[in-house]
Amino acid sequence: MTISRSALAACLMFACMAASAAPDTVLMQVGDTTVTEADVQAEILRAPPQARAQALASRQTLHLIVRNLMTRRLLAREAQASGLAATDPVRTQVRLSDERVLADARLQQFTTESEPDAAALESYAKTTYAAQPERFAQPALTHARHILIEGDTDASKAEAEKLLAQIRGGASFEELAKAHSQDKGSAARGGDLGSFPDGKMVPEFEAALKALKNPGDVSEPVKTQFGWHLIELVERTPARQRGFDEVKDELVREGRAQLLQSRRSQKVTSILDGAQLHEEAIDALLQQPAR
Repeated sequence: MTISRSALAACLMFACMAASAAPDTVLMQVGDTTVTEADVQAEILRAPPQARAQALASRQTLHLIVRNLMTRRLLAREAQASGLAATDPVRTQVRLSDERVLADARLQQFTTESEPDAAALESYAKTTYAAQPERFAQPALTHARHILIEGDTDASKAEAEKLLAQIRGGASFEELAKAHSQDKGSAARGGDLGSFPDGKMVPEFEAALKALKNPGDVSEPVKTQFGWHLIELVERTPARQRGFDEVKDELVREGRAQLLQSRRSQKVTSILDGAQLHEEAIDALLQQPAR
């Protein structure tokens, strides 16, 4: 089983923080009110692993988090002092907020406890690979470059023919594409369109590309709805079946996600066993005006 780079980076950064400073290290203070490292770590844990890593790598982001925590804490103290905390709506919101934090923590604990073992993930990967061979069939792919001269005028065609003469005279297709192609999406890459299956391009383009036999062959100017193209064949890759070793990591990640989701669903079903919905009360609530 693998761990993403972002998650690993976040883990390493949290380890470094733990090693370098105590959780009660004060990061901001207003009078007797403080924000500590422990507060920041708890706040960051609410974010996805990649966002945690980014937050811990940015002084500006950390400043913002600390300021927000302090602002929230001071406003909460004002709410306590003004009696807001004793009102029914606020008490209910605080209770729901506490329950949300506890439920999230329990769900994370349950996820850790339910982590599939290597044997289960290996079994899932092998079973899925054997049961869904069509999923791992890779179609024939063609890798090509092109230069586009927009327009359908004689001048546009003449410009394409001029570039073709330069290519046949030894000029670099890629350099000419960077300098002259009007396809903004591919020009910066030297006209590279990447690899694609049959049917991806418009018919005129497809026909001209299929007529090219060898890598490095360049077509005559080809007219499409976009203008005039010069097309270079880079490579053809035949259809093939991706091997199990190629897709194993992908299937292991998929299996882990599915097995964990299944176990979480089973957990929710089990704790709601015997629950009763009071439909009349729900119907009455639906009829109430928004507050």
